[in-house]
Parts: sequence; structure tokens; C-alpha cells
Amino acid sequence: MKVAVTNTPGILHLIINARGRNRSIDEDKFISDVDTQGTHVMAMSFPHNNVEIRTQWVCKMRNSDKPVEIWLDVDADALRECTTLIDVPEISEEIK
Repeated sequence: MKVAVTNTPGILHLIINARGRNRSIDEDKFISDVDTQGTHVMAMSFPHNNVEIRTQWVCKMRNSDKPVEIWLDVDADALRECTTLIDVPEISEEIK
């Protein structure tokens, strides 16, 4: 299975790209709390309004093992620029 991830500069680029759209976040609050060395995982994405991609992210925050969920509406080009697809193993039947 492939999963899209980004680093902190990438998620900040997407947050700026989402500015003023339906799904955006408080940039200052996020910047003050995000783990600057974190990896952030895209949990879901789908086309929205024939103009943008609506994305759900699970983000690593500073001094916390509990991730924060955010939603961003971003341009497809910005999303391609900032993400990398990585291989992750499927969940085994024993765990299900």
C-alpha cells in the first residue's frame, strides 16, 4: 500500500496554499505547535469543487505522541510538489 507523506516545510507550504479556502487552519497556532522535524501523513484526499483537492492530514506536533488532524483545501500542483509516496505494509489478517 502507498501512503502520501510530507515534512514540516511541505505541510507549511500546503497550509499557506489553503489560506482563504473552505478548509484551512490557524497558521500561527499550527506553526507554534508543530514538530519542526515531524513527518505528516495524508489520511484522505478527494477532488473538491473541480478546482482543488480536499485533504485530511495527521500531523506530528512538538513534545507530543498524539497527532493532530487537520483538513486543507489545496491546489493539485501544490500537493504534488510537497508529498512523497512511500510503501507501507498492509495490515495482517491476524491484527484485524
